[in-house]
Amino acid sequence: MRELTPVEMSSLRELLTMETTGLISLKQMQPLISDDKLKVACDAGIQAGDGRIRAIQQFIQENQIMSLEEVH
Repeated sequence: MRELTPVEMSSLRELLTMETTGLISLKQMQPLISDDKLKVACDAGIQAGDGRIRAIQQFIQENQIMSLEEVH
């Protein structure tokens, strides 16, 4: 893989931050949802967000872009 530019690395870090923030928000709202269909949609969103975060972290690790400590 080619070397990422500082802007690309910053964008990757920002993407991970946005995904993490969104996941935290969904997890906080989940207990407040009473509608069954909306709760199912929220659960699906949580699972999808969790998967995206894991994929980004795996990409970072596999390509030795930066340590995960630098990301958080």
